[in-house]
Amino acid sequence: MSTAPYVLGGIAAIGLVKALFRPHRAVVLTGQVAACPGQNRYKTCDASLAIDTPAGTPVYATAGGRVAAIGDKFLLLATHDEPVVLMYDGMVPSVQEGQYVGRGQQIGDSMGRVFFSVTQFMPDGGLQKVEPSSWLASRGQKIAAKNTGAGNEWCEQGRHIEVPASAGTPCNLFEPDRGSFALLPVTVSVER
Repeated sequence: MSTAPYVLGGIAAIGLVKALFRPHRAVVLTGQVAACPGQNRYKTCDASLAIDTPAGTPVYATAGGRVAAIGDKFLLLATHDEPVVLMYDGMVPSVQEGQYVGRGQQIGDSMGRVFFSVTQFMPDGGLQKVEPSSWLASRGQKIAAKNTGAGNEWCEQGRHIEVPASAGTPCNLFEPDRGSFALLPVTVSVER
Protein backbone atom coordinates (compact mmCIF):
# COMPACT_ATOMS: atom_id res chain seq x y z
CA MET A 1 0.00 0.00 0.00
CA SER A 2 1.45 3.33 -1.07
CA THR A 3 1.58 6.31 1.29
CA ALA A 4 2.01 8.81 -1.58
CA PRO A 5 -1.69 9.82 -1.70
CA TYR A 6 -1.65 10.52 2.03
CA VAL A 7 1.54 12.56 1.85
CA LEU A 8 0.29 14.59 -1.14
CA GLY A 9 -3.08 15.08 0.54
CA GLY A 10 -1.35 16.33 3.69
CA ILE A 11 0.74 18.80 1.70
CA ALA A 12 -2.38 20.06 -0.08
CA ALA A 13 -4.20 20.44 3.24
CA ILE A 14 -1.31 22.48 4.70
CA GLY A 15 -1.33 24.72 1.62
CA LEU A 16 -5.08 25.25 1.95
CA VAL A 17 -4.79 26.11 5.66
CA LYS A 18 -2.02 28.64 4.91
CA ALA A 19 -4.10 30.21 2.14
CA LEU A 20 -7.14 30.52 4.39
CA PHE A 21 -5.37 31.83 7.46
CA ARG A 22 -2.79 34.08 5.76
CA PRO A 23 -4.67 35.51 2.80
CA HIS A 24 -3.12 38.98 2.80
CA ARG A 25 -0.49 39.58 0.16
CA ALA A 26 0.07 43.22 1.05
CA VAL A 27 2.06 45.49 3.39
CA VAL A 28 -1.08 46.79 5.14
CA LEU A 29 -4.76 45.87 5.23
CA THR A 30 -6.10 49.33 4.35
CA GLY A 31 -4.21 52.38 3.15
CA GLN A 32 -3.05 54.64 0.39
CA VAL A 33 0.33 55.79 -0.90
CA ALA A 34 1.40 59.02 0.80
CA ALA A 35 4.76 59.27 -1.00
CA CYS A 36 6.75 57.26 -3.51
CA PRO A 37 10.50 56.81 -2.99
CA GLY A 38 12.64 59.77 -4.03
CA GLN A 39 13.82 63.12 -2.77
CA ASN A 40 11.99 64.24 0.33
CA ARG A 41 11.26 67.81 1.46
CA TYR A 42 14.77 68.01 2.97
CA LYS A 43 16.32 67.30 -0.47
CA THR A 44 17.71 63.96 0.68
CA CYS A 45 16.88 60.49 -0.54
CA ASP A 46 14.07 58.55 1.08
CA ALA A 47 14.03 55.09 -0.47
CA SER A 48 10.91 54.13 1.50
CA LEU A 49 7.37 53.79 0.29
CA ALA A 50 5.13 55.84 2.65
CA ILE A 51 1.64 54.43 3.21
CA ASP A 52 -1.08 56.35 5.08
CA THR A 53 -3.33 54.07 7.12
CA PRO A 54 -5.80 54.44 9.96
CA ALA A 55 -3.97 53.93 13.27
CA GLY A 56 -4.25 50.31 14.37
CA THR A 57 -4.41 48.91 10.82
CA PRO A 58 -2.76 45.48 10.59
CA VAL A 59 0.72 45.35 8.99
CA TYR A 60 1.73 42.10 7.28
CA ALA A 61 4.98 40.32 6.43
CA THR A 62 5.40 40.43 2.65
CA ALA A 63 7.88 37.53 2.77
CA GLY A 64 8.72 34.74 5.15
CA GLY A 65 11.82 35.09 7.28
CA ARG A 66 13.30 35.93 10.68
CA VAL A 67 12.74 39.16 12.57
CA ALA A 68 16.29 40.55 12.55
CA ALA A 69 15.72 43.64 14.70
CA ILE A 70 12.85 45.28 16.48
CA GLY A 71 12.23 48.63 18.11
CA ASP A 72 9.36 50.66 19.55
CA LYS A 73 8.08 51.57 16.10
CA PHE A 74 10.09 49.58 13.54
CA LEU A 75 10.89 46.05 12.46
CA LEU A 76 13.58 44.55 10.19
CA LEU A 77 12.76 41.25 8.52
CA ALA A 78 15.51 39.10 6.93
CA THR A 79 13.80 37.03 4.24
CA HIS A 80 14.61 33.35 3.94
CA ASP A 81 14.16 33.05 0.14
CA GLU A 82 16.58 35.76 -1.00
CA PRO A 83 19.32 38.03 0.40
CA VAL A 84 16.95 40.86 1.28
CA VAL A 85 16.07 42.80 4.42
CA LEU A 86 12.65 44.44 4.61
CA MET A 87 12.18 47.50 6.83
CA TYR A 88 8.82 48.45 8.30
CA ASP A 89 8.71 51.75 10.21
CA GLY A 90 5.79 53.57 11.83
CA MET A 91 4.23 50.48 13.37
CA VAL A 92 3.94 48.80 16.76
CA PRO A 93 5.45 45.31 16.32
CA SER A 94 3.50 42.31 17.62
CA VAL A 95 6.31 39.77 17.09
CA GLN A 96 9.63 39.16 18.83
CA GLU A 97 13.20 39.51 17.60
CA GLY A 98 14.46 36.18 16.26
CA GLN A 99 10.94 34.91 15.60
CA TYR A 100 10.16 33.28 12.26
CA VAL A 101 7.19 34.84 10.45
CA GLY A 102 5.40 33.57 7.38
CA ARG A 103 4.28 35.61 4.37
CA GLY A 104 0.92 37.21 5.11
CA GLN A 105 1.30 36.93 8.88
CA GLN A 106 0.39 40.02 10.87
CA ILE A 107 3.57 41.50 12.35
CA GLY A 108 2.17 44.64 13.95
CA ASP A 109 -0.25 47.54 13.86
CA SER A 110 0.14 50.85 12.06
CA MET A 111 0.71 54.10 13.95
CA GLY A 112 -0.88 56.07 11.07
CA ARG A 113 1.88 56.09 8.44
CA VAL A 114 3.91 53.01 7.59
CA PHE A 115 7.23 53.24 5.74
CA PHE A 116 8.34 50.16 3.77
CA SER A 117 11.76 49.70 2.15
CA VAL A 118 13.84 46.90 0.63
CA THR A 119 17.63 46.46 0.90
CA GLN A 120 19.41 43.71 -1.02
CA PHE A 121 22.78 42.17 -0.16
CA MET A 122 25.10 41.86 -3.16
CA PRO A 123 27.54 38.97 -3.80
CA ASP A 124 30.49 41.36 -3.33
CA GLY A 125 29.28 42.20 0.18
CA GLY A 126 27.72 45.54 -0.76
CA LEU A 127 24.16 46.70 -0.29
CA GLN A 128 21.74 48.18 -2.77
CA LYS A 129 18.36 49.86 -2.32
CA VAL A 130 15.58 48.26 -4.33
CA GLU A 131 12.49 50.20 -5.37
CA PRO A 132 9.88 48.78 -2.94
CA SER A 133 6.66 48.91 -5.02
CA SER A 134 8.31 47.05 -7.92
CA TRP A 135 9.75 44.50 -5.45
CA LEU A 136 6.22 43.91 -4.16
CA ALA A 137 4.72 43.68 -7.67
CA SER A 138 7.33 41.19 -8.87
CA ARG A 139 6.38 38.92 -5.96
CA GLY A 140 2.62 39.15 -6.45
CA GLN A 141 2.19 41.51 -3.48
CA LYS A 142 0.25 44.76 -3.12
CA ILE A 143 0.88 47.94 -1.18
CA ALA A 144 -2.52 47.65 0.53
CA ALA A 145 -5.11 44.87 0.41
CA LYS A 146 -7.77 47.62 0.28
CA ASN A 147 -6.27 50.63 -1.48
CA THR A 148 -8.17 53.78 -0.50
CA GLY A 149 -6.13 56.15 -2.68
CA ALA A 150 -6.61 57.47 -6.19
CA GLY A 151 -3.79 55.35 -7.65
CA ASN A 152 -2.22 58.28 -9.52
CA GLU A 153 1.37 57.97 -8.24
CA TRP A 154 4.02 56.20 -10.35
CA CYS A 155 4.67 53.68 -7.56
CA GLU A 156 1.00 52.58 -7.63
CA GLN A 157 1.00 51.40 -11.23
CA GLY A 158 0.69 47.71 -10.43
CA ARG A 159 2.72 45.32 -12.58
CA HIS A 160 4.22 47.88 -14.99
CA ILE A 161 6.29 50.39 -13.03
CA GLU A 162 8.48 53.11 -14.52
CA VAL A 163 10.65 54.65 -11.81
CA PRO A 164 11.36 58.28 -12.81
CA ALA A 165 14.85 59.79 -12.67
CA SER A 166 13.65 62.02 -9.79
CA ALA A 167 13.55 58.85 -7.66
CA GLY A 168 16.04 56.54 -9.36
CA THR A 169 18.97 58.99 -9.47
CA PRO A 170 19.07 60.57 -5.98
CA CYS A 171 18.25 57.31 -4.21
CA ASN A 172 20.34 55.10 -6.51
CA LEU A 173 17.41 52.68 -6.68
CA PHE A 174 17.73 49.34 -8.43
CA GLU A 175 15.26 47.05 -10.11
CA PRO A 176 14.30 44.01 -8.06
CA ASP A 177 15.58 40.56 -8.88
CA ARG A 178 12.95 38.50 -10.63
CA GLY A 179 10.62 36.95 -8.06
CA SER A 180 9.44 33.37 -8.04
CA PHE A 181 5.85 34.58 -8.53
CA ALA A 182 5.74 34.39 -12.32
CA LEU A 183 2.06 33.92 -13.14
CA LEU A 184 1.66 37.53 -14.28
CA PRO A 185 4.28 39.53 -16.18
CA VAL A 186 5.90 42.44 -14.32
CA THR A 187 7.96 45.12 -16.04
CA VAL A 188 10.14 47.58 -14.15
CA SER A 189 12.42 50.29 -15.49
CA VAL A 190 14.51 52.67 -13.40
CA GLU A 191 15.60 55.94 -15.02
CA ARG A 192 18.90 57.39 -13.89
